Amino acid sequence: MQNPAERDAQELEWIELAQRGNREAFGALVERYQRRVFALIFRVTGERDQVEDLSQEVFLKAYRAMRGYNQSASFGTWLSRIAVNHCYDYLRARRGTQNRLESFDGSPEDGESPARTFRASGPDPERAALLRDMVSKLLAHAPEEDRMVMALKELDGMSVEEIAEIMELKVGTVKVRLHRARKRMLEDFQRMQGRR
Repeated sequence: MQNPAERDAQELEWIELAQRGNREAFGALVERYQRRVFALIFRVTGERDQVEDLSQEVFLKAYRAMRGYNQSASFGTWLSRIAVNHCYDYLRARRGTQNRLESFDGSPEDGESPARTFRASGPDPERAALLRDMVSKLLAHAPEEDRMVMALKELDGMSVEEIAEIMELKVGTVKVRLHRARKRMLEDFQRMQGRR
């Protein structure tokens, strides 16, 4: 197993080679980041059957844009930005044909997010599986902006600053979107639980 410095040096070498058109080097980058891109696309779109096609499109876009990558952000952040933008395009293209589930009735009791409730649920695997399923359903039916910030923050564990960079927003805007998304998600979560 490589230490972080060796890993970073290897990645920089792959990036430089890929920028000169070396497909094998780009293939190594794809291999390193494929799971991350798959997970991000699934969390944003909620469509398991589209993940592979969308990820191939993301990597194709990244390959075509490699010469323009200037390393002002990490490669992972740059690639995530491409994936997020591609997901936005995909969701906008199909927005008119998608039928969303009707929202539930109810009101929020506090500001705790379902993802935090899930993480704090303790060692009970059955409850954890149920909560994970609910969080996935909530994200799948959340508005596009909510789904994006919540997936990046709560599921991918990114910082507000990283999210701002990926989504090309101000840090304050990301904080506001996270707050609103958590509030809406909590309301839906509580309605699913039958709370009032």
